[in-house]
Amino acid sequence: MARPHAAKAVAVGAAALLAATVLGATPASAAAATVTDATFVWGLSGYAQVGIFGPWNVKDLTGNAALLTGSVSGGSQTQYVVAPAPATSMPVSSPQKTPNAVRFTAGTGTVDPATGAGTLSFTGSYTVNAYPAQFNAPNEVYKNPVVTVAADGSGALTAEFSLGAGTDVSGNPTPAQDFGRLKLVTFDAGSLSGLAATGFRVTPDYQGVEVTVPDGSAQNRTCANNQWGSWAPEFVTTVPVAVRPHFYSTGCGGTQDYKPALPFDIGYTVASTPDPQPSATEQDVRVTVPQAEQPGEFVWTIDGTNGLVDLGTAVAAGDHYRATGSINPVRVTDTRKGAPAWSVSAQVSDFAANGTSFDGKYLGWAPKATENTGGAVAGATVASGFDGGNGLKRPATLGSAALDHAKGSVLLGADLTLKVPASVGAGTYDATLTLTALS
Repeated sequence: MARPHAAKAVAVGAAALLAATVLGATPASAAAATVTDATFVWGLSGYAQVGIFGPWNVKDLTGNAALLTGSVSGGSQTQYVVAPAPATSMPVSSPQKTPNAVRFTAGTGTVDPATGAGTLSFTGSYTVNAYPAQFNAPNEVYKNPVVTVAADGSGALTAEFSLGAGTDVSGNPTPAQDFGRLKLVTFDAGSLSGLAATGFRVTPDYQGVEVTVPDGSAQNRTCANNQWGSWAPEFVTTVPVAVRPHFYSTGCGGTQDYKPALPFDIGYTVASTPDPQPSATEQDVRVTVPQAEQPGEFVWTIDGTNGLVDLGTAVAAGDHYRATGSINPVRVTDTRKGAPAWSVSAQVSDFAANGTSFDGKYLGWAPKATENTGGAVAGATVASGFDGGNGLKRPATLGSAALDHAKGSVLLGADLTLKVPASVGAGTYDATLTLTALS
């Protein structure tokens, strides 16, 4: 039986100025619990997956660190999958390749499963080199990462960082250096996704993060659509110029768009409650029902910087007013084992303005599916109720995929058409289009 995923909503309107609406419940706070089996999985950056000479060499793993080899290097790992650019910095390919990633296990610390807040520490190290051996580029060593998350979803990833002896990009020798613990990336409030009793995903900051480097190429901040940024300035300004350009924008477009840090995944098992003390007259009964195993993931997000869909000012068209626009597209990624069917649908409320309203049925749409690597199909066109029918006042499918569809992602969009009777009074009208995913 299909189960509904959390619904998100955006506002649509027929006037020049609208307010966005987002629906969602705020999780209740719970006490921090001790964990001893946490996992941390990270693919570094899209830049590390393509490089200048090919994917970066990740080697010499120690302690509780292990390498997950993705199809970018001929491997077959499926434990760590990310959506391609522009959703992340993962380069687009067809078929979409999986990244190389480092996986730490046996992490310890505390976590609040309701919010993700806590601190988790991992032991082990991995070594990275972005160049072939003949360049003698210095090895970058990342050791003992620590993830700290606040109750609002903000936080940081730190690690002990050192650099081996080698040669910089100008052919000058560089000595081995130990820089201690550095803040590699930060993340703002609300950066956690997929929060569950067993873990979550974190999307680090990059876009718009300013950094002033002490030497070498200055940060380029002129890229269109603000496609520039940096890893944590503390890290970027500390590491030598031999490796620094990999972590901030030195130009625009091309491989520059692959420099943002990829999301990282945190997993854990919350320690169980101590067994109850025996009683002479009572017996407590307890059973643990494990979470169903479901390798891979089903993720859907609304692309765009806000939830606003502005249909502008309606234009008179004989016996009605007409306005058009497009929804903010919805990115759906499904990499689950067994490829179960899924669908995303929508339903609009009535439009209201200062005590007056008109029926939401007057809104219609024409769905479309682009960047489609996951076997999805767009939903049927729904005409405005002005031409007959109920428009989007009744739930309508935006897009779907059948059982056994290909693993991948799709960008679902829709062109909106609003036709309202000429008798509707003047005003700025708002409505809410609620999106629901079933899988």
